[in-house]
Amino acid sequence: MKVLGKKAFSFPKSTKLLMTMIKQIPKDDATVLDFFAGSGTTAQAVLELNRQDGGNRKFILCTNNENNLCEEVTYPRIQTVITGRRQDGSAYAEGIPANLKYFKTEFVPKASEDLSEELLAHIAEMIELEHGIKLDGTEYLMILSDEEADALEANWQNYTDLKGIYLSSEVLLTTTQNRLFERVSVQRIPDYYFKFDLKEVGEAW
Repeated sequence: MKVLGKKAFSFPKSTKLLMTMIKQIPKDDATVLDFFAGSGTTAQAVLELNRQDGGNRKFILCTNNENNLCEEVTYPRIQTVITGRRQDGSAYAEGIPANLKYFKTEFVPKASEDLSEELLAHIAEMIELEHGIKLDGTEYLMILSDEEADALEANWQNYTDLKGIYLSSEVLLTTTQNRLFERVSVQRIPDYYFKFDLKEVGEAW
């Protein structure tokens, strides 16, 4: 194969074959999910197809990073396709303008005494992944309690660059807060992120 990252991958999938398969999806703005990312061929296929037909497809790749696969092969390869340059700075191709974000998660055992609280700690990652934003505390905020909503109201004048608020379903905004937050996008955090896991251990119905 043409070396894109630090290593050559022994048995990469065919980029052209994946492009042909993805093209069968009627929507040219679909999100393509690959739970077995390997060397990242799916990502390259999506990017190449978007350049070819002007689509706006997205991809989500998952890997357990066995033998540092993600860090040393998958991620560098996708960077190379996007930038057009390999990790050593040598030219590979023209490059395909796109955004790339890398999330590293940790294992949360279902036998945990407080599973819901431990999963809650990963809500921010789920929001960022689904919406393609960064909860930076300046343009985008996450509010998980009434106290946090009250604090935002009290310091509202300091959030002139705020674009969006992601709100827990447990938070009840006051009339004043609803009116105050009208100038930005307010979205409720969906309960489907971890509902299946919580159902399995009897913490949700």
